[in-house]
Amino acid sequence: MNYYHLKNYFFIFLLTTFSACGENENTIEPIITDISVISAVNSITFTNSSDLIQKLDNSLSYNYGLALDEETEKQQLFNADSTQVTASIGFKLAFQSSYKETNTLNNSVIIELFKEIKTPTPSGVELKADGPGNTYALITSVLAPGHDPIEVPDCNHTIFGNHIDELFDSELNTNVFRFFMHTTPDNDRCINFDRQRNEIKSYGPSPDNLLGIENETVVYKWKLKLSVGFQSSPNFTHIHQLKSVGGDLEDMPMYTLTTRKGNPDRIELRYAETDNQITLTQTDLTPFLGTWVSITETIKYGTAGTYNIEIKKVSDNAVLMAYSNNSIINWRANANFVRPKWGIYRSLQNPQDLRDEEVLFADFSITELD
Repeated sequence: MNYYHLKNYFFIFLLTTFSACGENENTIEPIITDISVISAVNSITFTNSSDLIQKLDNSLSYNYGLALDEETEKQQLFNADSTQVTASIGFKLAFQSSYKETNTLNNSVIIELFKEIKTPTPSGVELKADGPGNTYALITSVLAPGHDPIEVPDCNHTIFGNHIDELFDSELNTNVFRFFMHTTPDNDRCINFDRQRNEIKSYGPSPDNLLGIENETVVYKWKLKLSVGFQSSPNFTHIHQLKSVGGDLEDMPMYTLTTRKGNPDRIELRYAETDNQITLTQTDLTPFLGTWVSITETIKYGTAGTYNIEIKKVSDNAVLMAYSNNSIINWRANANFVRPKWGIYRSLQNPQDLRDEEVLFADFSITELD
């Protein structure tokens, strides 16, 4: 080998040696760290996609170890039927060589998902006062469009005008219905003169969902205010009735809420399986006077019926009267349907015990549950 060849070999040797040394000096060891994802829950119940996203964000937390947030990528992979999601964290491609994971088992977490299926709340029929004027038309439009669901003493007291109107009530902060009754000359629609009637009702021409039928459960709700000093007949002063229509017993109310003069005056829940009424419960009338009460009455119509009523003060939800019966006959032979009535219906047999009254009602609703 001549001198020229030896010099070339030596030059190549030097280049190779220096190159290897340079590579070793520039090599950066990956940073050893641990990134992870943790879920505060094992399962999530959600109603819709936005609800699910919010709940996932609230339940998941990420640990970046020695890495930066922007050097990682987070994913949420859902299975085909969205009953499970896998949340994971990893390094972005550009940073995978810069870090060495010490534990990849905690880079993902599985969460079970349950879609909440809400049973629609039955939508009832509501009758709400909307301000003075056209009160009879409003009541008719809800309870029996095109017909006459109003039983008032206007015929014998035309100079007074309509015996039901509307006004704004500051306690409820809404419009309410006002029912008038005068000791004289008001009567029962110029038909009966030993009693007085000012009531609204559903009846035959009313929509079907305002009539109770056998094996159906119905919820009736309304608000009521009797004035301070309210005077009741010792015979009867009905403020609510449930009456069956059809059959031999339709003249006798099935249920009534009635006030009665006594010592003290009282409010009674009356019931008649046939043609004889009994008192299911009663209580002192005094706490009911001068305050708004909210009444909820739930009845399952049928020979194996149920009944529940609760009367509470609107101001503090204090229960003033309640009754419940899980086995009571709420259907009569040959009945077609049951209808509700609200208002003032009182005896005139002892007129000296009565006075002119204004009874306030608000927020009627009838809801069929099944």
